[in-house]
Amino acid sequence: MPTETTYDSIVVGAGPAGARTAEVLARRGLHVAMVERAPEPGAPVRCTGIVSTECFEHYRLPESLIINSVRSFVLRSPSGRGARVKRKSTQAYVLDRPAMDRLLVERATAAGAELITSTNVTDITWTGSGVEAQTKRGGETFAMSARSAVIATGFGGKLPRKAGLGSPSDLLSGCQVVVEARDVDQLEVLTGQAYGDGGFSWLMPWKPGLALTGLMTRRGTMDHQGDHVARLQAEGRIGAVHEVYRCRAIPIGSSSHTVSEGIVGVGDAMGLVKPTSGGGIYFGLLSADLAGPVLADAIEAGDVSAVRLSRYENQWRELLDAEIKQGAALRGLIEQLPDALVEQMHRLLGVPGLRRLLVRAAPSFDWHSGPLTSFLTRLQRSTDDARARVG
Repeated sequence: MPTETTYDSIVVGAGPAGARTAEVLARRGLHVAMVERAPEPGAPVRCTGIVSTECFEHYRLPESLIINSVRSFVLRSPSGRGARVKRKSTQAYVLDRPAMDRLLVERATAAGAELITSTNVTDITWTGSGVEAQTKRGGETFAMSARSAVIATGFGGKLPRKAGLGSPSDLLSGCQVVVEARDVDQLEVLTGQAYGDGGFSWLMPWKPGLALTGLMTRRGTMDHQGDHVARLQAEGRIGAVHEVYRCRAIPIGSSSHTVSEGIVGVGDAMGLVKPTSGGGIYFGLLSADLAGPVLADAIEAGDVSAVRLSRYENQWRELLDAEIKQGAALRGLIEQLPDALVEQMHRLLGVPGLRRLLVRAAPSFDWHSGPLTSFLTRLQRSTDDARARVG
């Protein structure tokens, strides 16, 4: 285990954002260590592994990762009324998430990065000339030194704050299970107060005879999830639970600052997540593509100051900040809607033009806050008009 080796950069976390950053740095000829606390990349599984076709194609992911494809979904009202939204082409893929993580790590190690697993980074500090990471593996503790570091730990934990970075204060909680389900053939999104404040759930075909179902909500996640699974079982839609994925916190809104002296933060750890769906794979990879070159240039120039690294923060804000802020505002709007109003709005999807507007708002799994806000505004206006006519 390295105790004296000085790296150009230590990347903490070997998820998609961390592995991609490590690859970018290693391809510049830098000496990079990826430190992962799990025994192997890709564990434990927490998300659905769904990515847009845009993300899939941009990162040239292989078809061997695809478990299922998504070109339509059913939006269900609180009472269970369904409205199907269909596109002509595939909009997203459900991927084998552990295999995807392993592939991204393999790309990084092939580029020259070193992978260190089963190792927890407990603290990281700027020494004035570089960074020092305090790590623990089993009962052994040791220090690692580097000229810089990347925080890619995912959301939660104290390390970002110890590294001098910000941390999102608003969050949701999500959990998911694998269930028996032979008749689930398309993605369903279920809404209503049954899923808690601001909550929604999903039911998605997965591997043969199996489906993924879970939810995101503000609080009481496990209780809501248990009730959700019980309802689907009582309806005969799903069978026994095969596996329970660990709950995870999902940030809503980005960190106030994502760089400090010698350190940058990427992906979920910095709140670079879609507030509407909680998806963070694509935004995390994009942030890595921005952070890597800025950090590599800084290392080569011998200046890893926060001022120099702020170029990365400026770049990701230009690309993602508006989307994240609009998504957070949209989520706030949705959370205020009572079930009765959601039912009324759902029935109005039969009004000419409104479903077409929803279809236009729905296709992108990544850049949808603006169109969805427009859709909800128009739907609210139609609801108000209908109330006025009745009155």
